[in-house]
Amino acid sequence: MAEEYVYERERDMLDYFRNNLTDPESRSTTFTDTFTATEGQTQFVLTNTKVKNVRDTITVDGATLRKGTGYTVEYGEGNEKTTVTLTSGATLDDEVVIIYDFGPSMVEREFSRSDVKLPRVVIMFLTGSEEAAALNDDIADGTVSGKGSYFNASFRVEIRDKYANRARRLASQAFNLGQKMRRANLFRTNITNSSDMQNFDYDIEKDAYIWQFTLNVQWEIIFE
Repeated sequence: MAEEYVYERERDMLDYFRNNLTDPESRSTTFTDTFTATEGQTQFVLTNTKVKNVRDTITVDGATLRKGTGYTVEYGEGNEKTTVTLTSGATLDDEVVIIYDFGPSMVEREFSRSDVKLPRVVIMFLTGSEEAAALNDDIADGTVSGKGSYFNASFRVEIRDKYANRARRLASQAFNLGQKMRRANLFRTNITNSSDMQNFDYDIEKDAYIWQFTLNVQWEIIFE
């Protein structure tokens, strides 16, 4: 089993929020790629660049796969293409259907520019610490016991919008998504908790209504 990294779990979390929060400004474009597989084919390169999130509805011959156990995603940077890799090779002539969004996104990992379109939902890393796993802990479904650990991380989720009610609604929806993330069966996600929601009202300098809350997660991280 290949070694895993914290940034991969962060990427899964980003996909989760992008897949479940609706952008009122409809900035991204949803697209469906349908492939006819060759025998044993595992890699499928998406048509468009600037892919922001692959939906968790990938099907092979009508069967829905789970991210992590059924497939992985390697997102392209800039004008690079994004590749979806199946854990097990497809059968000849299997229909592989992949739905994804490309273009600008409402949800990001940091504020990269001050002039981006509102609303914005930004998930910023705050702190992280490792917690050792016991030898008999069921890390990775028991397949690599003793070769992993738990990673406890805290994030600040900030919502900015020019409309007060819309900011409140998005903040409430994002808060609930944080609470439900573990139940959404995200890969190697053990614990999730949303807390400490705050309303900073209107910020003149940022020209936006601002809400924040803390998101705490625990992930399993596997070593080689």
